[in-house]
Amino acid sequence: MILLEINEFNPQLFQKIADRRSLKAIKQIQGWNASETYTDDKYESGYLEPWVQWVSIHTGKPSSVHNIKNLGDVPALEAEQIWERWSHQGQRSVVWGVMNGDRRSAKNCEVFIPDPWTFSESAFPEDFAGLIRLPRYLAKNYLDVSKSRCIRQAFSLFSTLIRQTRADDFADGFSHFIEGFSKFGPKHVVFIVFFEYLSAMAFLRTIEKRNPDKAILFINMLAHVQHHYWRNPDGENCPELNYAADAANEIVSKILARAPDTVCGDRVAVTNGLSQKCTYDEPPWVLHRQKNPTQFLSDIGLAPIRVEPLMTHDAHISFETAQEADTAFGILTSASVNGKSLFHVECNKTDPLKLFYRLDFYDPVNDSTEFVIGNRSARFKDHFVSIVQRTGKHIPNSVVYSNWRGLPSRFYNFELFNYL
Repeated sequence: MILLEINEFNPQLFQKIADRRSLKAIKQIQGWNASETYTDDKYESGYLEPWVQWVSIHTGKPSSVHNIKNLGDVPALEAEQIWERWSHQGQRSVVWGVMNGDRRSAKNCEVFIPDPWTFSESAFPEDFAGLIRLPRYLAKNYLDVSKSRCIRQAFSLFSTLIRQTRADDFADGFSHFIEGFSKFGPKHVVFIVFFEYLSAMAFLRTIEKRNPDKAILFINMLAHVQHHYWRNPDGENCPELNYAADAANEIVSKILARAPDTVCGDRVAVTNGLSQKCTYDEPPWVLHRQKNPTQFLSDIGLAPIRVEPLMTHDAHISFETAQEADTAFGILTSASVNGKSLFHVECNKTDPLKLFYRLDFYDPVNDSTEFVIGNRSARFKDHFVSIVQRTGKHIPNSVVYSNWRGLPSRFYNFELFNYL
């Protein structure tokens, strides 16, 4: 069995795009047996996030039981993950790009590639480590990068991809890059599609070589374009959505064509974990991001011994003493912009030296907007960059398409664990 985790895609949106663009692979999977899945987590709860919902699916536990709320919390996870269950049953697996997961005790998980947004999980075996070094560095530092470090890690990435992909697949990835760059220039979507396409091709080559019993591939490009470029409900006149959908369709097409020659290709399931709705008619919600989290914390008088930036506007920070962590908690929670809290801050339940904090301010700003911490103030744009006005937000509905019968028509998303 292969599980394709195509993060957060909206089924109705991509059905319309597939119809308009004759995307045969997407239309094929949407013609399979469809099950509606859902979660009780609400948008305002803090748990309706992909790094929470995928943990639910991978463990068979709702968030109220597994208690993993933030990216990077997975070292505290006590529940067994699906690839660990498979391993204990003697089934060999390849797990590629999963969000907020760790290989842990899954000895029969022959290849494990973690998501690029957390610190603690490593690629296994080491031959694959080059796949995540550059995307992990850029995901955490793309507003303040070292060119020399990027060049070194880019060399490691492409040398790994050359070893792990077929030549024709590698060439197809560059074709998508050239197309995207010619249309959009150096937008993030071009590099995201380029990387995820080649990563998926490396996954496909890996399962062709290793012939595992089970395999998982996580793809995030459709979630990204919905958040950033979904300008109207039907997705019309949204070329970035079309670009990502074309690439996703080609990935799925190649997997469906070549996976049946492997053990794991007998059954294929596709799910989104949760979904999104278009926010074109809602008040502006702007994603802001710190330019340099380490420098910002120093500027406000804090001296963490470790800063772990996560996906966009959040981080874990560790201190030498619990007193320093308590002081930092008070300083960060006091910060405000126009009378609104700037940060959401949480103490770590298992480590008194560690905090999690996230920007909790989403209003538009101008050049004169200031934030206040204690008796000090500073210009907002000196420390933060406004990344995007969100076009899609999370909703608790999701779907599972499967090319076999037996799944109920409706169930909790975490119950998918039981059918895998």
